[in-house]
Amino acid sequence: MKFLNDHIKRNEFKQVYLLCGEEEYLKKQYRDKLREAMVGDDTMNYAYYEGKKLDTKEIVNTADTLPFFADRRLLIIENSGFFKSASEDVVNLVKNMPEYLHIIFVDGEIDKRNKLYKAVKDKGYISEMKFQDVGILSRWVNGLLKAENKFMDHRVMELFLTKTGVQMDNIKAEL
Repeated sequence: MKFLNDHIKRNEFKQVYLLCGEEEYLKKQYRDKLREAMVGDDTMNYAYYEGKKLDTKEIVNTADTLPFFADRRLLIIENSGFFKSASEDVVNLVKNMPEYLHIIFVDGEIDKRNKLYKAVKDKGYISEMKFQDVGILSRWVNGLLKAENKFMDHRVMELFLTKTGVQMDNIKAEL
């Protein structure tokens, strides 16, 4: 995640990103941060695809479209299952991406032996979002509480985290 923050801060992006792992909150957060940094509120040069039954020809056609009055075109492809069984169209797209194209894949289930995974690893950046440990979660929760001028001491925090679990979505909802 440090590298993602660094890319966003410097406004220098890889052509393709894979945000994967079990922590949904972090995947969504970094997907949105990358999108905002790359295209902002430009809807003409941004396309979002979600689901297991995506039309790969449509994705390739969108990717081949030059950006309109911008430097880049961004595609976000979420929960596609491409990292379990990717079509050759998508693998070739990643391997032969035009300079203007950026793709963010967000997926929970991946197979590191998959051709697409290897292509993304060669061409871009892969960030695995894991569940955070109790120390990181405690600092995160107290950071959220500080905005409300509140604080949780260590014992209360331990009890709170045993009740909510380690999923950041659940913790934020309970706060």
